[in-house]
Amino acid sequence: MKYIGALVLTLLVLPSFAQKKESYLQAGISANGYRGELGTYDRWSAGFQAGVLFNHKKRLNGALNFGLGSITGEDGSFGFQSNTNSPAPNNFVKTNFVFLNYDLHINLLKREHLIVHIGPGIGFMRFTPKDEFGDGLETQDRTRQEEETYRNLALILPVSLGVVYFMPNKMGISVKSSLLNVNTDYLDNISELGDSSNDNMMNVRLSLLVPLGG
Repeated sequence: MKYIGALVLTLLVLPSFAQKKESYLQAGISANGYRGELGTYDRWSAGFQAGVLFNHKKRLNGALNFGLGSITGEDGSFGFQSNTNSPAPNNFVKTNFVFLNYDLHINLLKREHLIVHIGPGIGFMRFTPKDEFGDGLETQDRTRQEEETYRNLALILPVSLGVVYFMPNKMGISVKSSLLNVNTDYLDNISELGDSSNDNMMNVRLSLLVPLGG
């Protein structure tokens, strides 16, 4: 957290800019929740977000986003444990992730000091599910059906709603909520032993914006 505080302090002391129709560096924190076999957005973990917001057009703009963090799920009643050769699915997971994506911003409202936008996006996520001991679950074959394997790289198709407020010093504050629509059922390492529908993630971020120049 001390690094995030230092980043925010550095951005706040930068000089003011006069032009709003330009690109902005954005950086901040996020809260990340997960839906799958081991939870339904009932646990939230912190993350870091950074990127560039493009703001040259009135109706259509976009943003390039980078994010990292973790999600956690636990259900002590899920699955079963066995001393036989039968599979024993995990009932806890902590998944670290990193993603890169582009969002299209469709401006529902664009004023001098305020923007409200929605829009779809596309990108990729790399994720690493781990058990309660910090060991990777991808290599623990007995937590899945025999010969059930997966890749820890997934397509994401986020849908977002966001608000940007520009302060008198020409910097901005952004609040954005995104459903990431992750194209995998393995964020928690469980698929065939569960309900086999894709897992999903929700990402809520708070960012500070600094103009990059017109």
